[in-house]
Amino acid sequence: MNASPSTRLIRVLLIDDSPIIRLGLRSALEDCPDIQIVGEAGSSAEGLAAVAKHKPDIALLDLHLPDKDGVTTCREIKKSRPQTQVLILTSSSHERNLQEAMSAGALGYLLKDNNAATLASALRSVAGGQPVLDPSLAGQVLNLVKHRGEKTAAAKLSQLSPQERRVVALLADGLTNKEIGDRLGLTEKTVKNYLATIFTKLDITRRSQAAALYVEAARIDGP
Repeated sequence: MNASPSTRLIRVLLIDDSPIIRLGLRSALEDCPDIQIVGEAGSSAEGLAAVAKHKPDIALLDLHLPDKDGVTTCREIKKSRPQTQVLILTSSSHERNLQEAMSAGALGYLLKDNNAATLASALRSVAGGQPVLDPSLAGQVLNLVKHRGEKTAAAKLSQLSPQERRVVALLADGLTNKEIGDRLGLTEKTVKNYLATIFTKLDITRRSQAAALYVEAARIDGP
């Protein structure tokens, strides 16, 4: 079916190692006047060459390819042609795959058990620059956001020296500057100097913020 002159045509490249899957995708999208399949590829190498040749708006990409994984392929697509958006279409609902795909630059992540209408809607959203996530993976995204925050807290604290981390740990336990000094054999003035340096490194202004970062980082490190 041809698009009307006023309809923006979305050019899609299929990258999947299964000819049957590619045929099914063509069939599923053939009644969408605004979506055009401009090419197919059965491997990462073929996909990268097809991106350069066809310059698609979207690469509809499987995670499992015979020569290179889909995450690496996604990263290389975004490096070679940033204008091409990547929508992952896979049977994998693993949290790690989702995280790695989004980190590689994919704008969408959809499972293969969705119907044609959902796939077409996802393609239109991605073409418009809107991120798309399979509804069944919403809980995993919440976990990713939570863990990302915890890792950020740990990364911030890693900037501190061992002694500075000891100061923060005691601060998080609710000790005063004098009590921290007594525990570590430091004067109260020295503790204040340590805190000033810690606040600068962590880009914070209050003791409560330092304590919160310590507690958040401790959650991911465990007891």
